[in-house]
Amino acid sequence: MLVPRPHLSNLLKREQHRLQLLSAPAGYGKTALVHEYLQGLEQPGQVVWLRLGGRAQTLESLNSALASAFGVAADAVLALLGSGKVGTEPPLSRAGSLLHGSTVNCRSTLACEEAIASHEDSKIRLVFDDLPAELPTDLNHWFDQLLSLHNPHLQILVTCRQRPDWNLPRLMLDGQLLDLQARHLALRPDEFEALINAMAPDTDTASRERLWHQTGGWCAGVRLLLPLALGDAGSSLLGQYLDRELLSRLSEDQLEVLCGLAHLSKASAELCEQLWEGQQAGRVFNSLLQCQAFLVPVDHQPGWFRLLPLVAQPLQGQLSPGPLNRLRLRACQLLSVLGHVDDAVEQALCADQPEVAANYMERLWLSWILGERHLNTLMDWRERIEPQLLQSSPRLIYLCAKALLFSGRLDEAQECLLRLGRFVPLPDPQRNRRLLANWQGLFGTLHALRGNTEQASLHCRAALAVLTHQDWLSVLLCHCILARIAMQTGDLTEAQALLQSSLELARRQGSHESEVLVNTDRVRLMMLQGELSQAQALLRTELKRMTGNRTQPCSLLGRLMFLHGELLLQLGHTDEAGQVVRAGLVAVRDCCAPFVLNGYLLLSELASRNQEREKAHLMLYEAERRMHWGKIDSACYEGPITAQKARIAQREQTAPTRLSVVPDYQDDLTPRELSVLKLLAEGMSVREVGSHLFISQNTVKTHAKNINVKLGACRRTQAINSAKAMGILA
Repeated sequence: MLVPRPHLSNLLKREQHRLQLLSAPAGYGKTALVHEYLQGLEQPGQVVWLRLGGRAQTLESLNSALASAFGVAADAVLALLGSGKVGTEPPLSRAGSLLHGSTVNCRSTLACEEAIASHEDSKIRLVFDDLPAELPTDLNHWFDQLLSLHNPHLQILVTCRQRPDWNLPRLMLDGQLLDLQARHLALRPDEFEALINAMAPDTDTASRERLWHQTGGWCAGVRLLLPLALGDAGSSLLGQYLDRELLSRLSEDQLEVLCGLAHLSKASAELCEQLWEGQQAGRVFNSLLQCQAFLVPVDHQPGWFRLLPLVAQPLQGQLSPGPLNRLRLRACQLLSVLGHVDDAVEQALCADQPEVAANYMERLWLSWILGERHLNTLMDWRERIEPQLLQSSPRLIYLCAKALLFSGRLDEAQECLLRLGRFVPLPDPQRNRRLLANWQGLFGTLHALRGNTEQASLHCRAALAVLTHQDWLSVLLCHCILARIAMQTGDLTEAQALLQSSLELARRQGSHESEVLVNTDRVRLMMLQGELSQAQALLRTELKRMTGNRTQPCSLLGRLMFLHGELLLQLGHTDEAGQVVRAGLVAVRDCCAPFVLNGYLLLSELASRNQEREKAHLMLYEAERRMHWGKIDSACYEGPITAQKARIAQREQTAPTRLSVVPDYQDDLTPRELSVLKLLAEGMSVREVGSHLFISQNTVKTHAKNINVKLGACRRTQAINSAKAMGILA
């Protein structure tokens, strides 16, 4: 089953370097990608495809095959390629054979005889498919000579499982190397979904989530594991595949270290060196990296890698309980020293040491919860650690309460916050005031999520009067809550000042995750102010930063994508909005935070605008299911879902016959039109509205006319009633 990968094939077309190197373990679609790239070229030129099959090669066998393909003597191959002058006879007729039965296939699937015979393009492309891991010294030297030839029309494409021992740094410095590795070749979430839909479209959401977590975008892994996910255990060839493609190629030392890594969430050469003292485990770890043993880089943590879960699982039964627990506890200590506290917590829990895990949790930065999928991780820890341990200190209570608030589990968050009373008063008056202020900041957030804006404002302002720079995250949270309240009440100047202060605070603390959250509110403010181009520019900047070097999806990225979809919808780009929102839902497939609701609301609105009533209601049903599954408080989702249902119902009531003109619902109200509508709903006259907004009466009338058209109304009162039914007006 072939999934088109235009972003990669286009990259190969765009980056026309001397060497295009695709280096990854088996099953990452390297050969298929080269096929797709060459098939997409208008003029591929002369293509010679050598299928090496990973088998040992010699300089003589490889040189002889190329000489046969070009119809020259073996010692003239480099000179020929350096000059770029090839014979006019199609090389397919002169294809020779390589050692161990490999063949030269110049056709591949490209039907390239016509391109070669016509010679409209003088480009020469040599494809070395599945280059063996070990090459003799003289053959490596030959490749270095080949790559140093001064022929601008020569291009080398290599697929391999282990990076060759060539002068790659020099090629990179000369701008002559495109290096695609496993992290680039792994399926993206949308490609993963396309593959599942093609192979087994009825696969449920939970199975898809497990498959994604276990395979990490490894194409062959998805295809091997999918029958298991569907309950067809007999068709699984996973164990045989791993034995053949990986384990049989490793030494005893490599196998020992790899079996240990199967129990760790991540590892580095330094960690391995200390875990297996006296065994040169750092060198062994590097050799595993070199031979592409399914160790994938950890995002934004240079030098750290994790073993693909699908590969780790079959190896986890190799260690007996005693040595395994010693390994886990040693790893727990080392990871905490190296600053990876969350991984230390996980190892302590796996070693059945919840007290140790709770002790390490106290060392976590409070802003840690904002990044990656850490919210899900913390909620999982709460299920595995006894409640009395999580209630043993104010810091742990604060951390858990914040996680519960962000997860929309408001009743549990309130119970958690009330437990802070057991620690009040503290002996130190200043610490006691700060503890109460942090408590008030979270309580203000709780009230805001429940819609009690007055109480939320009182708590947040009281907290800000006491909080210090040490409590910067609580300060930022209070500022954001107050800014959202200001936006709801129309005080956009106050909102802008609060968000600007929050942005500066996040930047000074070096917290990119906090900066992203603040910028989502800034985008909403820009949308209210009618500054749509500025909002779009800021969103694009953040999306680019979030997707730059990331291999795994994350909740912050999904939040940005939903906001981007909302902005696109407001701009009238409905098709693009749908694509962005659906991609966002894929990125947050296993996230249980309330903001996931936004994606389903947007898809429901898109379906409603397209007069797809059943689909619009289905999206709302799915939204409710996700909220129930995440145990999210009804205050976080009932209001928005009810408003969307009213919006759909209003459209149905005003639906046109076969005879009348279809009302234009393609554009939402602009921020200015919304301001005019709110003032008219308060009973102001046209003159009063103009005076209040500093615009002319004619401008007010124009806005009122546009409002009527967009809401399908004939009169002002009808427009106001429609807006209330749709949830536009409270």
